[in-house]
Amino acid sequence: MDMKASLTKFTEITNQQFQENSFKNLFCTVEDQFHFNSTTVKAIQLLDGQLNNLSSEDKEALLLDYINGFVRTFYQIDPYTNFSNEDKSIMKQIYLLLLRDIINKFPIEKIEKRHYERIRWLIKKTNPAIYQINNNSNIKAKHFVCAEYSSAFQLDLLSIDKRFLIEPILDIGCGKHGYLVEYFRAQHLEAYGIDCLKKNSHYFYNCNWLEFSYGHKKWGTIISHLSFNSHFLHHYLQNNGLDIVYAQTYMRILESLIPGGSWIYTPAVPFIENLLPLEEYIVNRTWIGADFYKTIITKL
Repeated sequence: MDMKASLTKFTEITNQQFQENSFKNLFCTVEDQFHFNSTTVKAIQLLDGQLNNLSSEDKEALLLDYINGFVRTFYQIDPYTNFSNEDKSIMKQIYLLLLRDIINKFPIEKIEKRHYERIRWLIKKTNPAIYQINNNSNIKAKHFVCAEYSSAFQLDLLSIDKRFLIEPILDIGCGKHGYLVEYFRAQHLEAYGIDCLKKNSHYFYNCNWLEFSYGHKKWGTIISHLSFNSHFLHHYLQNNGLDIVYAQTYMRILESLIPGGSWIYTPAVPFIENLLPLEEYIVNRTWIGADFYKTIITKL
């Protein structure tokens, strides 16, 4: 098997390993469930002897696939997980250390033990809440339901009429498929989306919404349905420090609106909406069911 085919196969197997580990509790106190499956072991044996011959391009491709798989796996279990660009750099180093251990021909048991110890250290450092809620005897990790909604559902729930939207449009947390952005694009509207699970393209940005460069007086309409503000509310109630970063980003998003532009979102976050200066913003909060409110903020 040539190198390109080997790398493709190894990427497929890595993704299978991520999927197999998906709902296991990384911090289970009674049983260590994290081991390489037989297919992963074979893949390691397949790469053994070839790693030193990897081009920098091939190595970067492997690293990117690993990081994307890593992030995707944790977000699948807990959408409130937060990984910064710095965290992704650490993921890259963890994977490079894994490749180094393979090159050094360590026993499989030692390779996997060292690898998962590094991952546990990373999660405890970057997302301590995951450790806190899973440091117990449960063999399954605590997970939260997260769904991606159709464009029709979002337009109806948010009462959005595309005829009155000001361009350009930004969907924060557009989801893996970017349904709303694709709909707007099909209607010949200039729309963009950001999401940590979406691949980069002409109008989609793979990024952490806390680190995205929103710009200044750039967007006519910003939409975030059960995404940014749900996370803001979650971290505010947890009082874990990340709520401060969310508050700062919230203000950066408002500053990125053009005069007359609007940010439409759910759920409402009155603890910060009520502090906005009335001479700069109009805040409209609408009840849309149960204790669920939609907010439209218009920049004056």
